[in-house]
Amino acid sequence: MKIRFEVPNKLEILFGEAECDGCGSDGGDEGRSVGELLLPQFALATGGLAKDHRPLITFPDNNNFHLITAAEYRRLLLYLTSVPSLLEADMGFHIIIDRRKDRWNSVKTALLRISEFFPGIIHVVYVLRPASFLQKALSEVSSKLFKEEFRFRVLVCSGVEELYEHFDRTQLTPDLGGELQYSHAEWIQQRIALEKFSTLMKEISSKLDDFMHEIVDCDMGNDPTQTKDLLDSQEDRYKALKSELVRATEEGEELLSQMRKPNLTYNIISHVAAVERLLVQLDETEKQFDNFWKKHSTKLKHWLKFRTFLLNFKQMQATLDSHLKTACDMTEVGETAGRVESLIKEANDFEKLCECDLGTASGVIEDGEKLMEDPLSSLDHIESKCEELRRTSALLMDKIQKRNLLLTKARELMDRIDKANEWCATGVELLAGEGGLIAVEKLLEDAKSFGLTAPDQFREMLMQSATQETRALVTQVAQRVEDVWLMVSVKRASLQRALSRPARPVQPVPPQAAAPPATPPVHHCSRVGQPGCRKSGTRGRVVAAMSKRARAAFMPCSYHVHTSYRVGCNIAHVTPAVAIVDDFILTLGTVKP
Repeated sequence: MKIRFEVPNKLEILFGEAECDGCGSDGGDEGRSVGELLLPQFALATGGLAKDHRPLITFPDNNNFHLITAAEYRRLLLYLTSVPSLLEADMGFHIIIDRRKDRWNSVKTALLRISEFFPGIIHVVYVLRPASFLQKALSEVSSKLFKEEFRFRVLVCSGVEELYEHFDRTQLTPDLGGELQYSHAEWIQQRIALEKFSTLMKEISSKLDDFMHEIVDCDMGNDPTQTKDLLDSQEDRYKALKSELVRATEEGEELLSQMRKPNLTYNIISHVAAVERLLVQLDETEKQFDNFWKKHSTKLKHWLKFRTFLLNFKQMQATLDSHLKTACDMTEVGETAGRVESLIKEANDFEKLCECDLGTASGVIEDGEKLMEDPLSSLDHIESKCEELRRTSALLMDKIQKRNLLLTKARELMDRIDKANEWCATGVELLAGEGGLIAVEKLLEDAKSFGLTAPDQFREMLMQSATQETRALVTQVAQRVEDVWLMVSVKRASLQRALSRPARPVQPVPPQAAAPPATPPVHHCSRVGQPGCRKSGTRGRVVAAMSKRARAAFMPCSYHVHTSYRVGCNIAHVTPAVAIVDDFILTLGTVKP
């Protein structure tokens, strides 16, 4: 806003009314305002200083002092004594009463008014006495009678030359023989501009006070959304007040530059100093306001981060607890390879979902650790929340790892069971067919691919990987593998023995007539009760047991196991296999002790 120094036709009433006891008239009318009282020049604060640097107030000789009431006089003097700085006002005032063209009674009236009320310390009152011959004679007599009655020092001067002993000419206006170029109209305009600026500062100061008291006492809220809205609202108001401060500073600088313009006929130092003081105060106010907002916004932003952290913690803790419950409920391992693969896929999908949430939980923990670095934070409260998230995350990850390990073992178990069943089926086909020793050796070598080197070790390995659900299946498969392994081993032994027998020469046999079948002689052991006889009985029992077990191994429905792993038997192959077993058992039975 540009401030133009123009003398208005009617002075604006911008100075307000000074408050004092007994300022009003009897009828309740407080009289004219300060702005109206300045125009008649009842008294002036020209900005001049005495040689002791005390400010000067002049009562010019305008022959109108009798027109001002006591209340108006008080109002005017209250304002004029507030024009100098507080430091200058505390030093006291010099007063010049110019009555050279007036009568002595007016001098007495002015002195009495000053004696009754003056809002400051009076150092000296200088009276320029009336210049007419009669009034001069009266003043010489009267001054001796009443000047001792006042509480302040009164110097009656016969001319302006006597003032030069106490004032420099540059501090006196031309009507007092000085060189101070004083323009009352410009002085009023400067005061108007200065008062406008001062009023603007007071309004801004009041707004700042209201704003600061309001935000200090406000409830920051427990919901992050509410806190964020509060922060945004207060930040908008802060920016608006900050803009007003900046505009006020610009106006003050513009006012100061116009007061310093060289083309003005009057450039009062006190006005310049007043604007400079106001600008300094404004700058200090702005700095204090910025510091206050910085602290408050930091506190509010920290509270927002803290409430956001707590909200995220609650959400993540609930999510992780839900995942943990789901992980605890995932106990099925499956009884078939297909089911195990399906469970592994479900576990992988669940792990991906958990990894995403675990990453979010890790971010919440990082936010909490950053908050703990802030001196405004409650370390114990935040640390406990972070530790709880860490514990839940670690427990969930452990559950996932154990679940994956369990399913991996289940898949390996199913793979071994599948391979074992295929191996058993191949073994049955080999036993039922005409396979030789090479095929038998290859079959036994193939068993190593799924860990079968010995039936007992294979059973133990399967039982280690078995769960409560698969224990029965594993037991049946292990038994089947043992049976097939035994029969294949028996066949290998038979084939090896057959290969080790020397070849007999073929002897021609002449044809003979058919004879009735001879009854085989019954051999009776002549050593009944002897060790040799007992050995033969034991061998018979072993052979019988092996025969029964071997026959059962090749019966089509000899295994009542899980349908997914029942070994298929070809009935056409059973008889030859049984014949082979019977032949081998017969060989064992005929072995001499």
